[in-house]
Amino acid sequence: MADNLAATTTIEPLPSALYRMNCIYRALLEQEQLLVEATDHPGLLNSICARLIATGFFDIVGIGSPDTDGLVRYHHAAGKQAMELMQTFSTAIKVGAGTLSGEAISTGKMQVSNHYLNDSRTSAFQTKARKMNIRAWAAIPIVVDKTTWGVLGIISHREDFFDEDMLQLLSTSAMLIGRALERRNIFERLEDRKIALERLNSLYHAMLEESKFILSARDESELLRGTCETLVTKGTFLLVGIGYPDDTGILRYHYGAGTGSDEIMQGFAFSIADGTATLSASAWQSGKLQYSNDYPHDPQAAAFHAQLAARHIQSLATAPIFRGGTIWGLLSVVSSHKEFFDPDMLNLLASCAQMLGRALDSMDMRSRLERLSSLYKSLSVQGEIILEAPDENTLLTQTVDQLARGGLFITVTVGRPKASGVFEFVATAGPGSEQIGKHRVSLLTGDGKSLVAQAWRENKLCWSNDYQADSAFANNHQVITMIGGKSAAAAPIIRKGHIWAVLGLISIHQNLFDLEMRALVARVTQLLGHALDELDLRTRLDEELTQQAWLASHDTLTGLPNRAALDDYIEKAVGRALRHKTLLAVAMLDVNDFKLINDTYGHASGDAFLRALAGRIKNALRKTDSALRLGGDEFVILLEDLHHSKDAEAYFTRLAAALDEPFSLPGNRRINVSTSIGYCMFPDDSVNSSALLRQADSALYRLKACKTGRTRWQPANLSE
Repeated sequence: MADNLAATTTIEPLPSALYRMNCIYRALLEQEQLLVEATDHPGLLNSICARLIATGFFDIVGIGSPDTDGLVRYHHAAGKQAMELMQTFSTAIKVGAGTLSGEAISTGKMQVSNHYLNDSRTSAFQTKARKMNIRAWAAIPIVVDKTTWGVLGIISHREDFFDEDMLQLLSTSAMLIGRALERRNIFERLEDRKIALERLNSLYHAMLEESKFILSARDESELLRGTCETLVTKGTFLLVGIGYPDDTGILRYHYGAGTGSDEIMQGFAFSIADGTATLSASAWQSGKLQYSNDYPHDPQAAAFHAQLAARHIQSLATAPIFRGGTIWGLLSVVSSHKEFFDPDMLNLLASCAQMLGRALDSMDMRSRLERLSSLYKSLSVQGEIILEAPDENTLLTQTVDQLARGGLFITVTVGRPKASGVFEFVATAGPGSEQIGKHRVSLLTGDGKSLVAQAWRENKLCWSNDYQADSAFANNHQVITMIGGKSAAAAPIIRKGHIWAVLGLISIHQNLFDLEMRALVARVTQLLGHALDELDLRTRLDEELTQQAWLASHDTLTGLPNRAALDDYIEKAVGRALRHKTLLAVAMLDVNDFKLINDTYGHASGDAFLRALAGRIKNALRKTDSALRLGGDEFVILLEDLHHSKDAEAYFTRLAAALDEPFSLPGNRRINVSTSIGYCMFPDDSVNSSALLRQADSALYRLKACKTGRTRWQPANLSE
């Protein structure tokens, strides 16, 4: 009986095609507004379906996407039979299995049936369709990031329902949906990156605090305990622990900070000799950083699942600490967030462990230096300069100055070879620096040997404790004798994993470079290279944070400020107008029939036109004016420091002349366009800053009803 009722249902005659297109076009305009204002995917997609149903021409509208099982499921739908669509059809439609929706997704092309009950492609679904009185079905693919994401399904109870104009508009709707999803994906990626950068920045500042703490720590215990506490308080970690093996080969975490550190960190132990399957054991055995971003489900955490669940541990990383050139212990950090560790975070953690290892080495070195004479004191404070220098030039200049200040070295240089092979000294200090700066030091074999060139070629520390008697460096004896040098050393400075420069030291003391002194020189160059790497990392982090902030408030296509920056721009412009007692013009500009450009020449040409349009608008502005892009072909222009409304008219006349000139598109095409501009004046039209844009938009709306072939403008206070 249900089939008979469906078959005898009275079908109202369709309105005219032009009327239908107009209604659907208006629905698309409303949809575009939804896309701009949407805050979540489900709400956006449900609203789009509802808006299309509200036109009164479609019986069911749905948006579906394939699940992991290969079934196309309509998760969002509107219409009287929306639930039937989602429940009945979503259990049978497979990707590429001959169905309209499945074929649309697999081929990326629109699939249409104007006689659904007689279409061979739909034979498997005609019984269901007859019960639901489905006569026509269009499945339009939704493309997101160049991949078919899902399908827009439009269903009618009428046969021969879909004509070319309607399908074109529906394709535009699917395209807009795809772009909205792309934009949302971009925002999500930016937000994820922002969170990662904030975490990275926290760890970076924790490392800065640790660097300062390293200098003040009185002993090893204070250093290790303070490192754990600094990383927990500044680095946003749940737990931090430092462990090392005892004389029996059992590694225990002797230092820790954070929630439950005593229970978990000090209660964990493993033998460094056996093959224990834990991240800590792997880090020790491999000598490399190990991590897990889903630790509760990591096979290496099987023995600790109960502890993990109780402590909300989700991610863990452990890095080896090298001391004296061999692995000494482990630095382990724990987070309550999944996917916490990204490559940049891991690199910083590795640097933190390296810095801790170098700090331990520094303590060991300090013990040895105490056995040396007071002449070595200038070297012991070198770490402070390296850690606190704000830029490369300051770092190098203060380094050589400090090394030369104590009188131990008569010349300290940092040199790099130019393309010609001749060394350029980028930093020098000491009484003999002027003579050394004039001396030619080259990598070319015909120029004679030098310690600096040898250290560069061999990428290792080189020294001579009786330089004037060393025949290998006879070519340099005269200049060394002139400045009173007796011994010399040169050590490579490693930056970003490669040799970057050479630190040269000349002393008036013979036999200066014994084992302890050579180790200290190597330590200085290691710290110097590490500091240069940290400066590079700090610069990159600052640039990336600046770039992310710029992207959040600017339109990537035109480079103009975007809708997110609009309120701030208007508020500041209003404030300046009040202070200076001047007028402010707020204008909205819209391109007449912009859609025709995309439809005729393609979206790439449309984007090229929008960039050119933005350029002409900016070129017509004064320094006190601003232009923003709201989205699509809509722009806002703020004209400040005006004394009469005629000043705004003069600008619009100048702008119209620029915009009425033909635009060049890709493929040597030239087009003429016209624009409409609605504007209002502050404070003449309104003293309420939030109402200015609405008044300008209202003026624009009235003006667009009277299209012409040239750019026109209309004030908000023009009588109707």
